[in-house]
Amino acid sequence: MNNILKIAVLLSICLFSAGCNKDDDSFKTYSRPDWSLASPELLPYSFVAIISIPDNINTYAQDEDMVAAFIGNECHGVGNLVKSEEGTKRVYYIMVRGADTENRNIVFRYYSSKLSYLYQAKTTVQFEIDGTYGSYDSPVVLDLENL
Repeated sequence: MNNILKIAVLLSICLFSAGCNKDDDSFKTYSRPDWSLASPELLPYSFVAIISIPDNINTYAQDEDMVAAFIGNECHGVGNLVKSEEGTKRVYYIMVRGADTENRNIVFRYYSSKLSYLYQAKTTVQFEIDGTYGSYDSPVVLDLENL
């Protein structure tokens, strides 16, 4: 009987310790990016994007967060945060700059300063001269994934 009790205690300890392992779902952290538009004078045309962040990530949102638009690996616009008076609605306005011959897609990236995570939108949008993507009343909610 004593041996059965010892075995039961050992099994309990093994099962308990196995359940306390650290999650392997950790994400790489990033320092604050230095996103800026290089040579805006060479990109005279614009496309306006009005976007928001999904609720599950927006829970951690801070005013220091950043959003930017990229064409290839080049930054073509950095977002400006606009909040409602009560601060519950957070929308980013991005003036995406491009040349008249631009025909590549725009991809959006978001940096969470609280989490130090960098996200990228799963979908892209085609650059269109004088185009608009979203509105304040109906911003495009980005479907984001960790980089």
